[in-house]
Amino acid sequence: MFKREGLRPRFEEDFLSFKIKKKTRLENNRAKLELEISNEYFRKQIGKAYKDISMKARIPGFRKGKIPYQIIDANFGKPYVLQEAASLSISQLYPDIITDSGLKPVDYPKVKISQMEEEKPLGFDVEVELEPEISLPRYRGMKVSAIPAKVTDEEIETQLENIRKNFSTLEPLEDDRPAARGDYLTIDFEGKIDGKAFEGGSAQDYSLEAGSNTLFEGFEEALVGIKKGGKKQVSLVLPGDIGNQDLVGKKANFDIHVKEIKRRVLPELDEDFIKNLGEYKDVDEFKKSIAERLSKQKEEYRKSQVIDQVMTYIIDSLKEKIPAVMIDNRVNQVNEEMDRMLKNQKISRENYIKALNITEEQFSKKIRERAEKEVKEYLIIAALEKAEKDRIEPGEEEIEKERQSILSQYEKEEEKKKLNEYFKKPGSGEELKSVLRRRKLFDLLVESVKIVEEEEKADKIKKKKIWTPGDKTSGGGEEKPEKGDIQVP
Repeated sequence: MFKREGLRPRFEEDFLSFKIKKKTRLENNRAKLELEISNEYFRKQIGKAYKDISMKARIPGFRKGKIPYQIIDANFGKPYVLQEAASLSISQLYPDIITDSGLKPVDYPKVKISQMEEEKPLGFDVEVELEPEISLPRYRGMKVSAIPAKVTDEEIETQLENIRKNFSTLEPLEDDRPAARGDYLTIDFEGKIDGKAFEGGSAQDYSLEAGSNTLFEGFEEALVGIKKGGKKQVSLVLPGDIGNQDLVGKKANFDIHVKEIKRRVLPELDEDFIKNLGEYKDVDEFKKSIAERLSKQKEEYRKSQVIDQVMTYIIDSLKEKIPAVMIDNRVNQVNEEMDRMLKNQKISRENYIKALNITEEQFSKKIRERAEKEVKEYLIIAALEKAEKDRIEPGEEEIEKERQSILSQYEKEEEKKKLNEYFKKPGSGEELKSVLRRRKLFDLLVESVKIVEEEEKADKIKKKKIWTPGDKTSGGGEEKPEKGDIQVP
């Protein structure tokens, strides 16, 4: 029987459209579909083809849009009209055909017309390249390293100290004591290489923290122990992360004049202070909330560590060849995302690459490497979801619970109403299922491996996001960039 169209609005009389006569798997990850489009549907597209040609054609004695069919046949030929109608029919129905076939093409199809007559169904074959099905190695029981989920007292105290620092004030030193680590200095400095000033080597009224190593490694450390009004000469080798790469490794001499020294004053952690941070009845409740947030943060990072190592292991074990077109498509997506991001921030691509301290060639190579890794991760996730389908398929109760959880994040009734309307739309349930499947899969991966715990502070952790086709954001997500890292928000 012919299939109904399902992906776009249509009239009731268009209930017959296409049928898949035969589906054949071919070598090298390809498939062939033998198809027919109903004559009723095809004839309607023939009518549209005539109208389109009539609007575009220039035939002496006839106005555009008013050219009779017989005149079009005489000037262009009936086969041309049928070919146009075939193109319209196939292009409109192709998304529905692919959905019904269950195939996952990675590129445009190759189409071969087998029957094209006005009084008969349109017959044609479609050949497509498919997403490869990944063969998974044995991953259950593998050893991975991850941070402990338990939050230590030291981590809680570190977070409390950081919060107090965020609300600290700077006060001038009242005595004549020398600068200590953590003090803030206002300085003038002038740097020279071989007796000549260099770009970025000098500044007036520059503020920095003694001992912080944020300007040049060793520069701020050299200021520990100096007094207000003091002068000092510092010599150091310029590091590799400075903007001008021609200066890397060269020895620079700096003349420094300390104009002011201030100390950081932290607020007391008491009930008056925590009133600025939320509705907490006392300090103990505030500390408990910090511990809970840290615990959740560490648990998420622990999970991401496990998933990253499982992914890396499976990627290293891959035997299947990844279609180049999948990687090319992802490269194009990343470049488009990059261009949008740079345009919004009013930064040129050239200046962005320069800030990364890499060449255009290195930049392109990094994007391709990232794209290839993200495509492999996507295929692996698809294979894992298929392999663990019975264990991760969400039930109706889970789906409803997820809906309510999302709704609870909104306070305004108008926002909740819009969200409820969205949940009623076709396809929204499948989106929720997809989210839950992914979450349950990751939980299952964590449960299925042997974790060897290693220490890492809660404030040092980074998150990782898995890219999937259709994402408008990159796979890099929230991970903190290192030198040369490509970031796309």
